[in-house]
Amino acid sequence: MKNALTLLSLSIAVLFLCSCEPEVQAINYGQDGCSYCRMTIVEEHYGSELLTTKGKSYKFDSIECLAAFVKKGEVSSEKIYGLYFTDFEDAGNLYPLQEMIFVHATKLKSPMGLNLSAYRTQKTADDVALLYFGETMDWEQVKNYVETAWLK
Repeated sequence: MKNALTLLSLSIAVLFLCSCEPEVQAINYGQDGCSYCRMTIVEEHYGSELLTTKGKSYKFDSIECLAAFVKKGEVSSEKIYGLYFTDFEDAGNLYPLQEMIFVHATKLKSPMGLNLSAYRTQKTADDVALLYFGETMDWEQVKNYVETAWLK
């Protein structure tokens, strides 16, 4: 009986610990405000999110707002659990940074004017860059671009 109670207690503890994993929160378009610029987030093709290790969610209306937030160190890097972006072709759904390829194209306007969008496949990103006279970028390039074009 004692072994069964111990096993049950351990099982409950493991379940509790597993359920404490931070989770991405859906953006309520038209209601949530951007954590960087404070504008209402309305365009479903551009939303993004930063999730902390404690589960706090910061939501953004554009890739450039999230990049500026990160560059300014609003949340220390060791407290960042993950960064999530909307795939332009799958509006309203957020995907982890590791799955994303970014495009900077002046003919594809984003909410804050730096004209950044995100895609989950290299082919789609390449096609969009070609169609809109842009270029593909990785996350480091996006942060550097935002820093030089917007923050300086």
